[in-house]
Amino acid sequence: MSPSYRVSVIESITGMAEMAKPWNDLLLESRSNSIFLTWEWLYTWSECFLEPDRRLFILLVHKDDELIGVAPWCIRRSRSYGLPMKKVEFLGVPETGSDYLDVFAKRGKEKEVARQIYRHLQSAKSRWDALALQDIPADSLFLLHFLNQADEDGKYAELHPGPYSPSVSLPATVEAFMAQLSPNRRQQFLRHHRILKRSGEVTHRVRLAEEIGPALKEFYRIYERRWGGSEGLFRFLEKFISRSAGEPRIRFDMLSVNGRDIAGLVHLRYGPTLSMYLMGVDHSFDKSISIGNILVGLSIEKGIVDGFSRYDFLRGDEDYKFHWSNDGKRAVHLYLYGRKAAPLSWAAGRFVKAIAKILIR
Repeated sequence: MSPSYRVSVIESITGMAEMAKPWNDLLLESRSNSIFLTWEWLYTWSECFLEPDRRLFILLVHKDDELIGVAPWCIRRSRSYGLPMKKVEFLGVPETGSDYLDVFAKRGKEKEVARQIYRHLQSAKSRWDALALQDIPADSLFLLHFLNQADEDGKYAELHPGPYSPSVSLPATVEAFMAQLSPNRRQQFLRHHRILKRSGEVTHRVRLAEEIGPALKEFYRIYERRWGGSEGLFRFLEKFISRSAGEPRIRFDMLSVNGRDIAGLVHLRYGPTLSMYLMGVDHSFDKSISIGNILVGLSIEKGIVDGFSRYDFLRGDEDYKFHWSNDGKRAVHLYLYGRKAAPLSWAAGRFVKAIAKILIR
């Protein structure tokens, strides 16, 4: 290893707490800049969801005294065919559905960061049995250079397709946005909006930091009625909202008729991007129209007025997302196995399932 580079490991929540500023400063300089990789998001996730079967395994890459790379990982203990196994995974999943997870690096240093992290993993084989890195953007430079390093070393790595995240590039005006939609999408949105207005006074409310508490409770009532079992997720959101109060990262969009809330969206605000994170709809109100799509359209219009240049639907291939979108990103899953019984049995099990799919079809 080059003497000017060093890799250190954060294994405690206390150590992670001290990294807020250098972490976010580096993220802003990186090509991987995303709200899901911010210190606030991942530290809050660690507070809420780290259990005894998970331990922080955050790798920091320094060149001399400069931080140039962060691998936001943990090690999860599990079992494979009865054998204990330690898997390296990203922080932030699966409880909060984080997208665009990546090892982020200073621009121009991605190759060296990948090389240093690969070498560190090979020198610390007793710490882990397998890498299971899910939802990495397919265009990640870390992924490219890490796979090249593994190939040069003669290692076997697997790539599997992950979720697709549709998005739409937003023009400067609402009129231009409506013009870029397909005629069917534009006409359906306007027609459903007109039908909804016949039910009474339609109100679209947007709430930020100063009204975030009541807004969260209003949205929770709608969301819980539809999906249930989301107490942990909303505790996470409460903490994240509090931690990022200085620069509000959450926006609530609520749609009501005659004062009755019938739909809500939780948006994430980060840089020029507004992302649709959670949706809740009261399906008992009117099943003849798509209330959720009405709120999506109104939210995008408000996003344009507020100066956002991209609306991200995040992971998921639901049809309605593609009716609005004109762009998107594919994620992939990376698997790398150690030469031990547990990861090899896990790899064999995955291979057998793949063969079975081929034979069945």
